[in-house]
Amino acid sequence: MSVFWISTIAGELLNCLEALAALLELPQALLGLTVLAWGNSVGDLVADVAVAKAGQPGMAMAGCFAGPMFNMLVGLGTALVIQTSNVYPNAYELHFHVGIVTAFVFLLLSLMGSLLVITWCRFRVPKVLWVSVLLVYIFFLRPLA
Repeated sequence: MSVFWISTIAGELLNCLEALAALLELPQALLGLTVLAWGNSVGDLVADVAVAKAGQPGMAMAGCFAGPMFNMLVGLGTALVIQTSNVYPNAYELHFHVGIVTAFVFLLLSLMGSLLVITWCRFRVPKVLWVSVLLVYIFFLRPLA
């Protein structure tokens, strides 16, 4: 029953975001990359802050990268396995949209850059890093608006 309610609420949230995008005449991708992505990350934020305050900053830092990576690998991997099994004798063809490739490049560059800077600074996050990551995010969202 809980899965049913989660699915129903998630569907309604997506419908509300689509309606908001239509009312404000904004691209749906922009709201998906901001409101939906931020809302999805709140649980990770709370957990990582709690772990860091508990005296385990290394574990909190690992959680920042490992949690979303696990979700991506399991979620996307499961979806691709199911889709591939549906077209089994034939190969599943991936069609890459320019926006998907651009999003992947921005994500890869920002994550790898953050990891390098944080490692170089002995796992102390400099104030310049959050400003630079925010600027990269705004630069990425600019063509969508």
